[in-house]
Amino acid sequence: MALVLHSLSDFKRFLAEPGATIQMVRNTFVDRQGPALRESYRRKGLYAPRTVQALSKKAAVFAVQGHPTTVWLYWDRGIRKWRFADDTVAIPLNTGLGAPDEIVYRCGYAGEPEPPELVIEPPTMPEEGQGQLL
Repeated sequence: MALVLHSLSDFKRFLAEPGATIQMVRNTFVDRQGPALRESYRRKGLYAPRTVQALSKKAAVFAVQGHPTTVWLYWDRGIRKWRFADDTVAIPLNTGLGAPDEIVYRCGYAGEPEPPELVIEPPTMPEEGQGQLL
């Protein structure tokens, strides 16, 4: 049965299940950085799978696979802008450093085969001479 998330309640129920794992598949803030910085983030485990260690009313604590660290994910007032689609959760990230950013996590269970790469491409403008003027 495929995982389908529609709301924060669904997300919390998923996180409470044994083996619940999230993995960052997109971070627009990091995507705008140079290649050396992006690789540094990757080596530090930014895109490594994260398994739930603890869950509270307002946060989850994750262990990062292959790294001796934990990561917290808080939900509180800003959750109204979170977007849920199938097995992904998109979370706005307000860094105060330019355009609004977001982090996209794919949800699954430990031991599942890794899903194909999530590709989100920005819209493109048509080539010259294509399209119609109205």
